Amino acid sequence: MLKKRFSNKINFSKLWGIYHAGIFAAFLISLIFTHGINFDADYTNMLPSSSHSEAAKIAEKAISSTSNNSVFILVQHDDFDTAKKVAEQVYDKLSQHKSKFDTLMIHADTSSFWDTKEFISKWRFNLLDDETKAILSSKAKTEVLAQNSLASVFEMLSDVSSLEEDPFLLDEVNLRNYVSVISDSGTALSPKDGVLATNVDGKWYVMIRALLSQEGAALASDTNAVPLIYSVCEPLEKDGVYFVYYGTPFHSYASSSNATKEISNISIVSLLAVVLILLFVFRSPLPIFASVCSIICSLGIAFCSTHLIFGQIHMIALVFGTSLIGSCIDYSVHYFVNWKGSPQLKTPEEVRAHLFAGLILSLVSTEICFGLLLFAPFLMLKQMAVFSFTGIMSSFLTVNGLFTKFKFPPAEKRHLAGLTKLTYQIRHRKVVSIVTASVILCITSVILFTHRDGVKIENDLNGLYKLEGRLKDDTFLAYRVINYQPSNWLVVSGETAEEVLQKEEALMPYLPKEDKYICTARFIPSMKKQKESAEACANLIPFAKEQYEYLQEYFDFDPDCLANFKNSIKDAAENFISPDDELPESLRSILDLIWVGNVDGKYYSVILPSRIKSDEPYIELASKDDNLYFENKIKDISEGLDEITKIILLMFGIAFCIIAVVMKIFYNWKYTLKILSIPVLSILVITSVFVLSGLKIEFFCITGVILVFGLGLDYVIYKLENKDDRIESVSILISFLTTAISFGALMMSSFIPVHVLGLSIFSGLITAFICAVL
Repeated sequence: MLKKRFSNKINFSKLWGIYHAGIFAAFLISLIFTHGINFDADYTNMLPSSSHSEAAKIAEKAISSTSNNSVFILVQHDDFDTAKKVAEQVYDKLSQHKSKFDTLMIHADTSSFWDTKEFISKWRFNLLDDETKAILSSKAKTEVLAQNSLASVFEMLSDVSSLEEDPFLLDEVNLRNYVSVISDSGTALSPKDGVLATNVDGKWYVMIRALLSQEGAALASDTNAVPLIYSVCEPLEKDGVYFVYYGTPFHSYASSSNATKEISNISIVSLLAVVLILLFVFRSPLPIFASVCSIICSLGIAFCSTHLIFGQIHMIALVFGTSLIGSCIDYSVHYFVNWKGSPQLKTPEEVRAHLFAGLILSLVSTEICFGLLLFAPFLMLKQMAVFSFTGIMSSFLTVNGLFTKFKFPPAEKRHLAGLTKLTYQIRHRKVVSIVTASVILCITSVILFTHRDGVKIENDLNGLYKLEGRLKDDTFLAYRVINYQPSNWLVVSGETAEEVLQKEEALMPYLPKEDKYICTARFIPSMKKQKESAEACANLIPFAKEQYEYLQEYFDFDPDCLANFKNSIKDAAENFISPDDELPESLRSILDLIWVGNVDGKYYSVILPSRIKSDEPYIELASKDDNLYFENKIKDISEGLDEITKIILLMFGIAFCIIAVVMKIFYNWKYTLKILSIPVLSILVITSVFVLSGLKIEFFCITGVILVFGLGLDYVIYKLENKDDRIESVSILISFLTTAISFGALMMSSFIPVHVLGLSIFSGLITAFICAVL
């Protein structure tokens, strides 16, 4: 057995002060050089990046930040004018809260049309589509084009404002192409009476579209824009008016709000239950007050250290990080049970010495588990690891450094009011132990064998949130009306911008015709294609003289207009537009979404379909070229979670081996194997419970396993260090009850990640406790 030594040779009070003061001082200093305390409430950041290259991650972030923060409000009514009027009322009220929206749109944007038209006029000779270039390659067809343009002018079918520079009306051809491409980047609604609207099944829908700002998209925050939208729209939903809410922020808000309420209620109930247990055990406010202060101190120092290292802390990491309360309260319970109920221990220092072996081995085993998570390639896990690692260390130092300052209660009160009667000697313990372990092993083996098809690591992102109620109905209805849901895309890479644009142009004929998509080359062709366009325009020169002579009879043209026309075509063959040049705001906003540009010496762009019927054509294209990468957002994130889950399991295996070595240093093989059998049996039970429940073995389940590994080993270590000590058996029982209540209550949550985490920990803790008792 591990000898109880060193505990009184270490000045834990001084260590406590240095540890806490050092972290807190560093945290305060960091705030001076940063922008204060930062909470990350973006739910997308709780998921691992699904991309493998840095540029693909940048592309993913650009697309996700837009699609994940976009909201659509559809005003439905039988009468178009009524729908429009109500939509304008909503727009006017939301416009008063500009800080919550990066963009807020209801009217069809006419200014962007003229900006785009001006841009097209400037580069008219560089932007011809393949069909027009084919026409200009034929003298006969070119002559027909010239005649048709004249007919359009005199039939007043065309805009003649730029006729002097464009006598063949190439601007109109290019503008039609641009309008077609731009429409592929948006929704199925079209302009009507100044707004975007459509009629589906006899009902009119007028759309308000917004992009939430960072403030407006913040989860777990009063600044979130979704409740504002509801408060504005709900009073207007009458007299046949119906609002359809569509977009990720609505689902994120519903999910996070429900989860926050549930976790708050669950936490209050479980905390009250824990306090009642402690009151019943100690019949004194001091242990409860000290335990609560220890937890608050641990959470505070954990927060400071995590924020210090990462410059921010994610709300979800904060929620999961509070799971260290289970370990923190365990340390307090073990100390105060002996402080209250072990009269043979005469001083607080003797209590610490009595517990030191169990506490230090418990600390080591738990910190190894969390320390290894620091190496996981996932920021969320790193934050959780730092939070838990530093918080548990704080609790350990508090118990050993400060609790020893509390005086013992009077001698006549140093007992546990008959709680020792809850413990009892198990006859034939060895036989019972072997039989119990064998039964657990047999039952779980049979379950896992008969359900072996379900025993696999599989993360399904869609399974983390279930559509329910009105949001479910609105989602299906809005998808029919809007028909816009970009979630898959091709990333194209090359050594130069020109190479990337040419690759996109080469890919276009092979993309499914039924899938509408946008890519940079549809707006800004490659220099090669621009030069071909200018060369095709040169075929108009032989017809230009006659064209101008005819038009000059009716229009007041510059005498040098023919020479200017020729020079413009010559310039077009020598000067080209690129995606990085200054562009109209309407085009730049689209290219910012799909043109990644130069990243570490390579260029990247995105082919972004607004909807995809099948992944197969894109996967096949990507498989043929190492410079193509197809991303299916939902599928790839799920696979990314699969990889991280496997990494966590690998780290679990490493932690298991390290702890095995540590245990063998202090115990013989008999006790070492007993200790190591507990996490193995716990994993078997957890896996069996999940298989029988129809749940997948996924990220949150395995995260629960890690916590069980740290918490479950504590029970058997304390038991082995105090084999025949009834007081320590009471400590283990109370420790188990408080922790099991805290985590078991999480199973009541309808928020699937929380429910899964609670189920995993609760199942494992029961197994670890039964094994420790035996």
